[in-house]
Amino acid sequence: MDKAVVKAFRLLEILARSNTPMGVTALSEDAGLGKSNVHRLLQTMAELGYVDAKGGGDYSASLRIWELGSFVFARLSIREVARPMMEDLARISRETVHLSELHHGEVLYIDKIESSEPVRAYTQLGGRAPAYCTATGKAMLAFAGADERAACLTDAQAFTSKTINAPERFEDEADRIRIQKYAINRGEWRSDVLGLAAPIVDGTGKVIAAIGISGPASRLDPQELETMAPRVVAHAESLSRAMGCSEHSWATLGTALPTSRREPNDEHPSI
Repeated sequence: MDKAVVKAFRLLEILARSNTPMGVTALSEDAGLGKSNVHRLLQTMAELGYVDAKGGGDYSASLRIWELGSFVFARLSIREVARPMMEDLARISRETVHLSELHHGEVLYIDKIESSEPVRAYTQLGGRAPAYCTATGKAMLAFAGADERAACLTDAQAFTSKTINAPERFEDEADRIRIQKYAINRGEWRSDVLGLAAPIVDGTGKVIAAIGISGPASRLDPQELETMAPRVVAHAESLSRAMGCSEHSWATLGTALPTSRREPNDEHPSI
């Protein structure tokens, strides 16, 4: 391994993560390198266009990093990136795993891995389902705009006794999903199918898809899904980071969105 290359990338990463330009002394301390070495590397990176020299001897990472990253990002397919994580989730849960996008109030199943169990939840790759009563759909709708949710719930049909199709009740549900970063389908589309899903976030902080599991009610129940939620959320976070989401964007996901008008002492409605 070339030590000079390692040192240069170490400096570049420090500058890229810094909110303000940094001087040679600060960079030397952060990177654990000598000042003369840091100065020489910075001069080289500045000539190559990866570092901008500021006034007063400070430096910052240039947009050259973003330019190159954007080329790589443009080639990324969420299905490609998600596949290994879906396979891992399928192995852990032994249930059907879905990757979905939100389209005009419906979920579009863009990829899936079938459960290895003989009895499984049936969905069709490329098929659609109402977003407000599926786990992946709810995981995305909760982070959409209030107007989009309202349009989705206009004259929404109750498919089962568990369907949440009343706008105010769905807003309460959306509040919880934003806090938890996961959604549970308690038999709201088909009474015999339950599901669990979490949102996938891109580099702009926008929810672009959702990953989740589903299975028959005879094998899954809401309590069991709650215990599996941390695993699904962890996979969604890993996938989001792979799609460019920053640690801060994930940590603050949904916090800027308004909550419902539920009073602080109100109980969660039974679902």
